[in-house]
Amino acid sequence: MKLTRRKIILIVLLLLVCGGSGYYFGVVRPARKAGAQEAARKLSAGDGDMDRTFRVRRDDLPIGLLLGGYVNASKKYKLALQANYGTKLLWVVDENSKVKAGDVLAKFETDALKIQIENQEIELDNLIKELDLAIESEKIQISSNAADLQSAEETLLQAEDALRKYRRFERISQRDSLDLAITNAEETLETARNSYETVRDSDPSTTNDEDPAEKKRQELKTAQAAIDKAEKELSKAEDNRKVFRRFDHPSKMTRLTNAFEQAKLNLRKVRISTGSKEIQQKRSIENLKRRIRRTREQLERYQEYMEQMQLVAPVDGVVIYGDADNVWDKLELQEGMDVGKGRVLITIPDMSNLIVEFDLPEQSRTKVNIGDVVNIFPDSLPGTKFTGKIMHIDTLPVNQVVWDGSSPKIYKSKVRLDEQSPRLVNGMSVKLNIITKIIQRALFVPVEAVFEDGDRFFVYRSTLTGPEEVDVVIGESNDNFVQIKDGLEEGDVVYLYRPYQTVKAGS
Repeated sequence: MKLTRRKIILIVLLLLVCGGSGYYFGVVRPARKAGAQEAARKLSAGDGDMDRTFRVRRDDLPIGLLLGGYVNASKKYKLALQANYGTKLLWVVDENSKVKAGDVLAKFETDALKIQIENQEIELDNLIKELDLAIESEKIQISSNAADLQSAEETLLQAEDALRKYRRFERISQRDSLDLAITNAEETLETARNSYETVRDSDPSTTNDEDPAEKKRQELKTAQAAIDKAEKELSKAEDNRKVFRRFDHPSKMTRLTNAFEQAKLNLRKVRISTGSKEIQQKRSIENLKRRIRRTREQLERYQEYMEQMQLVAPVDGVVIYGDADNVWDKLELQEGMDVGKGRVLITIPDMSNLIVEFDLPEQSRTKVNIGDVVNIFPDSLPGTKFTGKIMHIDTLPVNQVVWDGSSPKIYKSKVRLDEQSPRLVNGMSVKLNIITKIIQRALFVPVEAVFEDGDRFFVYRSTLTGPEEVDVVIGESNDNFVQIKDGLEEGDVVYLYRPYQTVKAGS
């Protein structure tokens, strides 16, 4: 048979196709199939290079902040000398020592305080004796005052009685006596005058040997003498009454009245004097009582100080020198150092109730709320996680550096641990992952699996024929993972680096 050129070409092509098909199905395809099977086995088993690949999965994706913080005791027992009494430190327990409740942590010098207590006891005893004497003196003074008052009152009563008696009786009696003496004198004078007239107008009876004229003259002389005497008596009686009215009565009234007024003044004076003495005595007693009270209070205070001359652990814990919350007050306790009231010498954190404190940046304040879940990762315990919730956020922000007004603003915040752990200690540094949102049933990949080219985001997905570049649409992210909204399916495996590409996406 004669072969034509066309037939030869067809035969050659047929041989090439058969040879190529045989090579493909005999060599290439089995090799690819074996590689694909091995790759599928690794992906399904998850024993590929897991540090460099990630299987896309659908799960709840927490969104939050990653911040630093530190463990702190919610309650710290800060021990200081409570006695308002300067002293010296005699002994102190070593810092970082573990102590039990009731253990003595520090002792202070008490010699000077003991002397003060002895002096106060002596002074108190002397004051009590002085008070007893003052009380007895007061009793004597009260008795003396009563006697003085009684004497002054009696003097006043006597003066008042004398004045009243004179006004009501003696004055009237003396006046009536003087008036009666005048009346009697007037009557005597009248009688003498009548007798004189009778003698003058009558003829005298005479004897033989008497001269009638002489006898009448003698009788008239006698009658005139009686008149003169009666006039003198009347004049004397009238003068006595004038003297009584002008001098004796006013003088006696004045004397008795003055005596009465003087007695009243004296009584008032005695009352004032006795009252003043009683007041002074009572004041002296009250002053002694106040001094006794102050001395007793001072003694009791010193005795309380004596009980405070050592520091005792209120709870089990670890001893920290100084105020653990004041980073600028680093106190080194040394025996013999001066110690005053109020300065914190020792702090014992309550390890049974720890919290986590952190500074919330001002720009993140609106993302975080009370009650947000927090994952806690101690720096000194790799691979260990604790959980808690936001329990407190300060109302007002402050500068992160207190003395630097230009430093960033932060909100002092606290986290309550869900469970206490003996592995956590006061002062431990931690990382906080604050969960502010959870995307339900989200697809996500590690952030290092997503690459960016302008506005385009893509990943390298592992396939049976090798890695391929795939465009993705991303959503929200946290510090470790990013949400994939489109471009990947659950179960896809992506690379966490840029692998060598043998197949272009879409070819």
